[in-house]
Amino acid sequence: MHTLTADTPDLAAYDVILVNSSGGKDSQAMLDVVCTLAQRAGVLDRVTVLHCALGHVEWPGTSELARTQAEHYGVRYEERHREQGLLLDQVCRRGKWPSASARYCTSDQKRGPARKIITQLVAELGDLDRPARVLNCMGLRAEESRARLRKSPLSRDEAASSGRRIVDTWLPIHDWTEDQVWQRIRQSGVPYHPAYDQGMTRLSCSLCVLASRADLIRAAQLRPDLAAEYATLETEIGHRFRNDMSMSDIITAAAASSAVSLEGAEHAAVVELGQGQLWWPRFERHTDRYGTIFLCTGPDSEDYVTFESAPVGSRGRLVAVVLETRPSVHCGDLTRGLAPTTPAVGEEITLGSGTVFTEPDPDTGLPTAVGLVPDDGRDEDWLDPRALYRCHNQTVRLELRAA
Repeated sequence: MHTLTADTPDLAAYDVILVNSSGGKDSQAMLDVVCTLAQRAGVLDRVTVLHCALGHVEWPGTSELARTQAEHYGVRYEERHREQGLLLDQVCRRGKWPSASARYCTSDQKRGPARKIITQLVAELGDLDRPARVLNCMGLRAEESRARLRKSPLSRDEAASSGRRIVDTWLPIHDWTEDQVWQRIRQSGVPYHPAYDQGMTRLSCSLCVLASRADLIRAAQLRPDLAAEYATLETEIGHRFRNDMSMSDIITAAAASSAVSLEGAEHAAVVELGQGQLWWPRFERHTDRYGTIFLCTGPDSEDYVTFESAPVGSRGRLVAVVLETRPSVHCGDLTRGLAPTTPAVGEEITLGSGTVFTEPDPDTGLPTAVGLVPDDGRDEDWLDPRALYRCHNQTVRLELRAA
């Protein structure tokens, strides 16, 4: 639950509450906070979610996800884009990529469209005989950068204010850690973007000039065609993607990293991940994702196997080899008519196939959940629910095998 502080505004005092959503994890956690407080204050109908679409340079499915998240809370959803052209058109005309000191991507592709929707929403209010009060909510966190650390959680946006409106900027999760963000998302049960499970730590542009080297390399692996398009544009305008690395450098590093992963996979047909009683987080059933499992190390124990050595990013089949059996008291998935069944000792049960990922425990930060992202991009049943219910509460040896 969000704790009210001196920097938490009175939402009922605002005529318009605008939530800027990139579709990423921070926006998602922030949306949950704002909608929870707005509902408590009886002003949920004043909330509008805005997604500034970036076209094909953003992760596929981002716009659809932002809409789905807004619909979950029953609030208005608006989507806008820069009318004068999207990002790569702008880069081409300028002849330069954005940078930390020249973030025209943010000012033109996001802040500009946001100002226009504020104007529209205020106009829809009609004549109030006073300036309209607008609360502009953003999912910026202090731990992301020194620049964001210096921002005030609640401030007046003088540039966006006018005689017709007073605009305040609120950063609801400014002091949150990344673990707190993910804990809020899991508690909400609202779907998040699968790019995180494929190794990304942020969800801005797929290839963001401000991203870490690791994120850029992973993005180039996941979206090679887009990386090639960036490299071509880089050559055409004669300006490096970043001073410290060109897009060509990123593509080369991505190819080398993929080759190492493939070589390792060829030499390890079977990777043992751990042994213990197989369970899965409650939200997996509630969301129908069925994406991760964890191994408990003893009856009624709170100690879990950690998957720090799991080959994240590798492809394969997740197989549970049954070592010991016992009845499961799980009620099953009543909607689907699924119930636990008891396997035989020695039985090998394939849980699914795809790309390995892990998720951290919200308290310890250690990777205690492991799963597979399927190749077809589906949102549900990443692992086979029937196979999961056959393994539930059974002691197994969990293995990753070559697909």
